[in-house]
Amino acid sequence: YYSASGVVAEAKLAPAPSREPNEEVKKLLAKANCVSCHGANFSTPIDPTYPKLAGQHADYLFVALKAYKVDNNPKVGRGNAIMAGMAKQYTNAELKQLANYLASVEGDLKVIPQSKFR
Repeated sequence: YYSASGVVAEAKLAPAPSREPNEEVKKLLAKANCVSCHGANFSTPIDPTYPKLAGQHADYLFVALKAYKVDNNPKVGRGNAIMAGMAKQYTNAELKQLANYLASVEGDLKVIPQSKFR
């Protein structure tokens, strides 16, 4: 119907990640179905308020993921119930593996030098 009406020519799928995960990381990604919200290439989330993960700094991702596991401490924890449920499935070592993989995937995040920091 939609293609006949000319409104939508063809649905475009997000490209696959630029670097395939090893088998262990692949299982970890599937465990929480990360691609369902963050996109197949981890750079095209289903909602613009969701973060792009591809290419993000590994240390930042690791600390952020660990923070979702913290309960009742707003100074350290993060308050997203969905991500809390996802992160709590993993050990810290597994979160580190995920963070390292996501940091290695090519994404459109970049550092822009600011003149006040030069």
